[in-house]
Amino acid sequence: MRLVFRLINIAVALVSLASALAVMYSDLTVPGYREHYRDALWFVIAYAAVQAVMLVEFARDGRFVPWLALLKAAAAWLFLANFTSLWPYWRMWTPARYVYALFDWGQSTRIGLYAFVFLGRGAWNTLNAFYFTQPAWRRLRITHPLIGRIVTAVPPAGIVLCIWMFMQLVREEARTFSPEAQAVAQQIYDGLECDAVRTNDGKTTDDVRQGGERRYHVRIAWGCVQTRVLVQAEDGRMGAAAGPQVACCPGS
Repeated sequence: MRLVFRLINIAVALVSLASALAVMYSDLTVPGYREHYRDALWFVIAYAAVQAVMLVEFARDGRFVPWLALLKAAAAWLFLANFTSLWPYWRMWTPARYVYALFDWGQSTRIGLYAFVFLGRGAWNTLNAFYFTQPAWRRLRITHPLIGRIVTAVPPAGIVLCIWMFMQLVREEARTFSPEAQAVAQQIYDGLECDAVRTNDGKTTDDVRQGGERRYHVRIAWGCVQTRVLVQAEDGRMGAAAGPQVACCPGS
């Protein structure tokens, strides 16, 4: 079982390192790439170094494996705790952006990203840390039974919480998503002009658009880092389209 867990960690570190190296290569060789994603080269290098350490340590089953597993779990929960505010920026800035891209199935559904974030990062990393630290918590249960039981109840509860949150988001998407509103949102987003982005940067505008026999309420949150178009159909269901508009604001 330990070998299976190590192999999964090695695979995760390998694909994350490959993404970071691809980002680093593009930052250094592709004109405009670094400015578009606003990459900090030191951060990309540091991220690649961390993934390299993860790869080597899990491959050799070194003594730091439990600490690295705990570090991954802590980073995952810090991310989940600030998911709403971090995600619009992190998905653009992270050196693992190509890993996230594998689970980004377009604006029509977020199930792939929900699975990656809540089941992959949240549930898996919690289980991973729980497994690799089992010698410590087993000793704790022997020396301090009550505290040990409380401590060992936390990771399973975290795993259940991640699964529950994933299921809730999937249900919410099915209840609120409208393919027609999504198509309208994408059409509006594709038609945005740079002059409008620059003029309205930082503002939110609302208006009503007519699509055939249907009317849609349109809200646009303008921004150079990200512009988001939210469309609500008459039945209350919604669609959205979003993306960076850095090319429209080269001086920002």
